[in-house]
Amino acid sequence: MRLAAALPHSSNPRSFAASFVATVVMILGLLGGLTLWRDPYWVFRDNPPWTRDGVGASRLLDIEMRLIKPLQIARLKPQTLLIGSSVVYRGLDPRDVSVTAGQVYNAGISALMARELPTLAALAVDVGSVRRVVIELDYFMFTAWPPPPAIDRKLATASGRREALVSVVLNPKAFDNLRGRRVLRTEPGLWHRDGYKATPDFDAELVGKITREQNIAAMVYRPDDLAHLARALDLLRGRDVTIVLSPMSAAQRQLIEAGGRGPELAAWRQDVARLATRRGLPFHDLVSGHPFEDFDPGKASSRYWLDTLHFKPEVGRWLFGRIGLGRHPAGA
Repeated sequence: MRLAAALPHSSNPRSFAASFVATVVMILGLLGGLTLWRDPYWVFRDNPPWTRDGVGASRLLDIEMRLIKPLQIARLKPQTLLIGSSVVYRGLDPRDVSVTAGQVYNAGISALMARELPTLAALAVDVGSVRRVVIELDYFMFTAWPPPPAIDRKLATASGRREALVSVVLNPKAFDNLRGRRVLRTEPGLWHRDGYKATPDFDAELVGKITREQNIAAMVYRPDDLAHLARALDLLRGRDVTIVLSPMSAAQRQLIEAGGRGPELAAWRQDVARLATRRGLPFHDLVSGHPFEDFDPGKASSRYWLDTLHFKPEVGRWLFGRIGLGRHPAGA
């Protein structure tokens, strides 16, 4: 009894619990404050301290763009949205779009699949500012190519985005993401706050690797996946929607032919054209017949192509001109 009476008051379980809670709150507050200031996910500010004039290297955007880009769209509230895969975020620079399109956001996402189109369409509708959408499609988006984890459908809702923002602020990895400039990235290049990534030329070794490692055998066309595009178009009804089939290099078309997918590529082009016609939507098949056939897969990047798959902004400017959105006339 005397021993218990002699113990200091700090041994009281309630005092310990209160101190523990206060410590946790202080740590979370510090973490949240640092994350909001540094903004490593680039979802709170136009020019976080790790960027310069809205441009910066971001490993987080490289690997988590399916989280970050929907949050950026909701914050920036663009009037025009460019939807597609990595060929879009590398090849379509919003600065090349006519000023009549208003604020433009490049919603290109690495290896975007057809099943993710309805989520992006629902997001555009929920944000409320989007009036024009350009959907640039690639053949592999409608194939059995092993897909990455899909965009979380909750990001198409305001409540889901609020939840995601809280998780970003309280991410236990935030401290690691706050440690100055990081050279470790999955891809070279600099991201812009409008979703575009300025990408430097690839050397011959990287070009060869990208060409060799394409899994053409897995690119079996799945016509049923057109239902995802149809669903996205249903959601976007009332907005100006343009459908584009992405330019493809001759080297890439030859790879597809050699892999036995030529007839399927042709069928896909016809199927999307029919769907666009039924909907009365502007449609541009730019897969072939374009004036940009200077690419050699045995060499480094060419004037118009980074590799067999990805074209450069020079081609993007031509594309915008062809679909009537360019600052420059068609064909320039």
